[in-house]
Amino acid sequence: MKRLYFLGILFLLAAHGLQAQSRREAAILIETERGEHFLLAIGGRIINPVPSSRVAVGDLPPGRHALNIRILGRGRRAQVLNARVDLAAGYESAYVLEPTRRGRSLILRKVDEVPLARPLPPADAPTSCRYAMEQEDVDRVLRFMKDEGFDDRRLEIAKGEIKLAGGIMTDDLFLLMKALSFEDRRIALAKFAYDYVCDRHRFSRVFDAFEFSSSKRELQDFLYKQ
Repeated sequence: MKRLYFLGILFLLAAHGLQAQSRREAAILIETERGEHFLLAIGGRIINPVPSSRVAVGDLPPGRHALNIRILGRGRRAQVLNARVDLAAGYESAYVLEPTRRGRSLILRKVDEVPLARPLPPADAPTSCRYAMEQEDVDRVLRFMKDEGFDDRRLEIAKGEIKLAGGIMTDDLFLLMKALSFEDRRIALAKFAYDYVCDRHRFSRVFDAFEFSSSKRELQDFLYKQ
């Protein structure tokens, strides 16, 4: 009897583990075709307090989500767009805000749905790192950062993409840091990305992105506290 009881417990634990493993997050990417800036709220939660022409959001539960998009007009009143979207587990759904035929307002259109980043080989990554940005992902992010004129926006793009991917290799983080102009932004990105770095034994590589010794000391102090 006891044996059957323990077998039942093991079965339930195994089923729970499989169920937890099957749960996968979803993601969404929204950008404007003509470069208009907008504010995005999902389920009443403000995503980007600073207006942007491109917003990526990860760690979302799969299923239907209510979007509230406030598109800032150029010399005219802002357009408010409410929409509901269905997000698939394990995928990033890409949407574009494009003008209508008359061009006076924007509509939301789904343009793509791509799998989230592939898992890293277990030998190369700690157990906390499940996914990492691939080379084409890094190249794409670098292009987006280059198109932005302000370091604050470049920093937000880099942070958003790293979080969305779930992991990044040290050499790729170095490239994103070098795409920032100011040292304090590079420090902020290094601190944010530390929890997502998949090869932490090589993290000292990012110190080469700094020009001032004070920046290196600040990051060292941060690492000592981890």
